[in-house]
Amino acid sequence: MRLPRTGGQLHILAYPRLDSVVWSSSDPAPAIARVLSFDEEAGLLSFVDTKGVPARVDFRLDNVSIATRTRLTGVESVDGATIYGLTKDGTLLRSTPSGDWTFKPPRPARAVLPLSDGTVLLVGSREKSAIVWRMRPPDTKILDSAEVPDAARASWALAGDRLYFTVEHNLVGLRTRDLKPLNVIELDGQARAIVATPSGDRLFAIADSSKQVGIIDRYRERVAEHIDLPGSAADLRIDPLGRYLLVRSAGHDSVWVVDVGTDRLVGGVRSAWRDDLPFVALDGAIALAEGSDVVFIDGSKLKERRRVAQGAADYWYSFAWSGFRPRAAELDQPVRFPGADSADSAARAAAESTQAVAPPAPPPPHDTTPAAPATKGFVVSFAALLNEQKAHELAATIHVHNETARVQSTPREGQTIYRVILGPYPTKDEAERVGRDSKQNYWVYEATP
Repeated sequence: MRLPRTGGQLHILAYPRLDSVVWSSSDPAPAIARVLSFDEEAGLLSFVDTKGVPARVDFRLDNVSIATRTRLTGVESVDGATIYGLTKDGTLLRSTPSGDWTFKPPRPARAVLPLSDGTVLLVGSREKSAIVWRMRPPDTKILDSAEVPDAARASWALAGDRLYFTVEHNLVGLRTRDLKPLNVIELDGQARAIVATPSGDRLFAIADSSKQVGIIDRYRERVAEHIDLPGSAADLRIDPLGRYLLVRSAGHDSVWVVDVGTDRLVGGVRSAWRDDLPFVALDGAIALAEGSDVVFIDGSKLKERRRVAQGAADYWYSFAWSGFRPRAAELDQPVRFPGADSADSAARAAAESTQAVAPPAPPPPHDTTPAAPATKGFVVSFAALLNEQKAHELAATIHVHNETARVQSTPREGQTIYRVILGPYPTKDEAERVGRDSKQNYWVYEATP
C-alpha cells in the first residue's frame, strides 16, 4: 500500500510488480501516522492519522472513514475492525463498525493492550506500582488483576502469551491468560527496546549504551546469548514472519540486519528509521528509505533488487490479501445437503401425480434447440462506490474506443454497491488493453455476463 505522506489517493500495488496498481481509493485518505492492523476477513485496515484520529479503510466497499470522533490516546488494534483507545480521563473506548462502547476501570488506565483471543489488558498505576486488569469486552467484568511493584512508569512489551515490564535492569513478567507472575529476567542494563519473535519463543532486547543485542530464552527465562553490533543501538523491529531483526543505529542514519534463524549479523545498510520504513516484504526483501527513494534489497546478501524513485515521499505498508482477486466460480454454487436430491425427486413426483388429469402441453415450435451455456467474460472495473450519483458521474468521464463506462448495482450485506465498469470482454488480454487505454486506475476480474 502506498499513500502520499501528506494524504491523498491510496494505491494498492501487486508486489513485487511495484508499477502495477490493482486498486485505488475513490476518496482521499488522511495522512497516516501509524497503521494499527489489517482484518483479512472483512478487508478492513485500521490506522491513526497524523492528528491522532483513528480511521479505517474498507477495501471491499471502497470507503475511508473516521472510526470515532472521541479524542483517544494509546490507540491499538489486533484485527483491523475493533479499535481500542483511552479517553483523557483514562476510560477505555472500544470502537467497532457498528458503534462505540466504553468502560471505566477502577483507576484511570494509561495503556490498553488488546489480545488476539478477544481479551484486553488495561494498565493503570497506584503509587509506585503498575496495576493490570484483564477483561473481555463488551463484558464489564474484570476477570483477573495483578500488581507489579516499581513499574508505575515502566515501559512494557508483549511476547506471545507474556507481558513484560522493564523495572530498572530487570524484566518483570506476567502470563496474559491469568496474570500469574513469572520469574524475573536480569538484563545488562536499562532496557531501551524489546521485541519478540512472532511465535513469542524468544525476545531481543537492547540496553542503554550497549553494543549488543541480548537474546532472551522465554522458557529458561534468562539472557541466553548476545549478538555483537558495530555501535550502540536505539531501536528494534522484527520481521512479521520471523526472518530478520532490524536494529536502528543510535549514531547514524543506518540499520543493521540480523538473521533470526542463525542469530548472525548480516551487515549494515543506509536507511532512515520511520514508522513505515524499513520493513521486510513477504519474499524476504527489505524496503529502505534511502534519501528520496525507496530501495528494496535482498535480506541475505544486502544487494539492491529494485529502486522506486521518489518513493520516500509516500507512506508504505505491506500486507497479504486475496480479496483483490476475482472469486472462484465454485464459491458461489448453491449448497446441497445429503438426501436433498431424493426429497426433491419425491416432491416433483407428487406434483406430477396431481396434474396427471391434464394432457401435457405441446412444446413451443421454436423451443427444440437447447439454450447455449452462459459464457464467462472479463470485466474492467474502475471503482466501487456507495453513492450512485458519484458512480454515474465517474462513468460519464471514462471513454474507450467509442464505449462509455456504465454503472452496475450489486447488493451486498444490506447495502448497494455501484460499480463503474466496462465489458465483459472475451479474453483477459483484451480487457487489460481496454483498462490501459482508459488511462484510469483499474482492475480486471472474471464474471458471467
